[in-house]
Amino acid sequence: MIPNAGGSPRARRGATLLLAALALAALSLALAAPLRALRAEFEREAPRPRLGAASFERYAVASDNIEASSAGREILAAGGNAADAVVATALALGVAGPASSGLGGGGFLLYYRASDRSLTFVDFREEAPAALRADSFARREGESDEVAAERSRVGGLAVGVPGEPLGFQTILERFGSGRVSRLDVARPAARVAEGGWDATRYTSMYSGRMAEGLRRDRVLATFLPPGASEIPLGQRLRNPALARTIEAFGRLGAAPFYSGAIGAAIVREVQARGGVMTREDLAAYEVRLRAPLEAERFGHRFVVAPPPSAGGFTMLESLGLLERWLPRPREGARLRHALAESWKGGFLDRARYAGDPDHVAVPIERLTSAARIEARARRFDPFHAQPMEAYGLSDDAPASGDPSPRDHGTTHVCVVDAEGNVASLTTTVNIPFGARFTVAGMVMNDQMDDFAREVGALNAFELPGGSPNLPGPRRRPVSTMSPTIVFDDGEPILCIGGSGGSRIVTATEQVALFHLVLGDTLEAAVARPRVHHQGMPRTLAFERSMRGPSLDPRIVAGLEARGHELAAIDASAVVQAIRIVRDERGAITRLDAVADPRKEGDVRGR
Repeated sequence: MIPNAGGSPRARRGATLLLAALALAALSLALAAPLRALRAEFEREAPRPRLGAASFERYAVASDNIEASSAGREILAAGGNAADAVVATALALGVAGPASSGLGGGGFLLYYRASDRSLTFVDFREEAPAALRADSFARREGESDEVAAERSRVGGLAVGVPGEPLGFQTILERFGSGRVSRLDVARPAARVAEGGWDATRYTSMYSGRMAEGLRRDRVLATFLPPGASEIPLGQRLRNPALARTIEAFGRLGAAPFYSGAIGAAIVREVQARGGVMTREDLAAYEVRLRAPLEAERFGHRFVVAPPPSAGGFTMLESLGLLERWLPRPREGARLRHALAESWKGGFLDRARYAGDPDHVAVPIERLTSAARIEARARRFDPFHAQPMEAYGLSDDAPASGDPSPRDHGTTHVCVVDAEGNVASLTTTVNIPFGARFTVAGMVMNDQMDDFAREVGALNAFELPGGSPNLPGPRRRPVSTMSPTIVFDDGEPILCIGGSGGSRIVTATEQVALFHLVLGDTLEAAVARPRVHHQGMPRTLAFERSMRGPSLDPRIVAGLEARGHELAAIDASAVVQAIRIVRDERGAITRLDAVADPRKEGDVRGR
């Protein structure tokens, strides 16, 4: 009841004040919702400075895109854990980095769950359709090698059954906090797809190499202004179709992609472009949970990817050799020479043994055994570069494999949450922009190009193909994606991984070595110039760039003096990492997060 306006002056003043208070309260209620919406819109649109490296106390996200790292932080701030946040980050990467990853691709997750100290490797790698055969990409009569190679890189035949939708659903169901819904996890990425994002230098650069193919797709063509030869740097891009697809994942999970309308659209478009994928292929797809590989190296426990990745055993073999050759390594030509020689045997093993472990027997225990590493260590010459074949051993299988990974269109995410859970995730559509077409806004992968096309055929890296990695029904191609977690005294201390084709494993290993063994800060270790050797071709690549890091000329001269055939490259792979710092009781006190400046990376946290 409103007091009577009559009566004493004090009463009249009281009534006036009460009326004013009631009016103000009503106005506040009327404005509350619009103000909340305005604040949310401002927070989305306000410029956010890029953080290539920063330290946090509670949780951290490192990825190669500002929109993606912000999406992961949003979910952590809402109460989600590392599993929730890594999916949110990866979904946003599939939007803002369309050349690298997305729901039309696949990948690997290495996950540490703090509550039970368990380690799980989640394999959601793309899979060959059942109709694919060992000779599907072999040269036909009268056909050039270039034409044959194009079938595995562009169009419907190049597309493997996507693993990312079911992979992300599995991650959320198995490891998610339950405090945020799947729809909550999907919303940041859907918002970016609907509202727009700015094209990065990486997106712009690769679009220029593939503009002709992009123009043939109804979604990708909208990214290219009329008459433009590439997507302009900073161009505002939108993908409403992908926003609807991500929202469908949030509401319904993976079902629409494997047995629903989105799956039907995938099959229809793939077949229209010459592919052989069927609804049965989608329905048969399964996520594989595998045991990771691990070994003690330089006083640390390295936990790495198992097959179908060859990155994990290559890293363990290399570190095992370096321990014997340089137990206390220091920067210089001697270290870089040893690194190059240590990788040759691993890539040789990839050539001879690597394949889908569900279809090929990969002798991991023998490949990483101390006796085998000792035998290979004796082949080392500290003063002379040797050919790849010098590191072959008497019990090796015939050299008829394909060491070449082609995961150019790849991205990596590291997340550590307040509970101590650690997620190291690498996803890919393979070559940038995958098969160069979209379905429901998703860039479709061209992962079939990661198979060997035929025994003896040279691929884009001048490496011969071989039988362990030939395509076949429901097989998964070999990869070099290398999600890694390093432990000390039973506790995780480093989450790390990278993107960049065959350079993934060598770059990831170098950053870990520079930080944990040479004593660099994590930021300095990521920035330090790198080298790369994969045995074939017989060149040692080293970074020399006008805008990035360059290897010391004295080191270059020392490598040349040892007989290496040198090739300068503008940039190596892209590495994301988080160092977990603990006190004497084992409690986390600081998270040092670094995103590689080679790809405009970004970190976020609290």
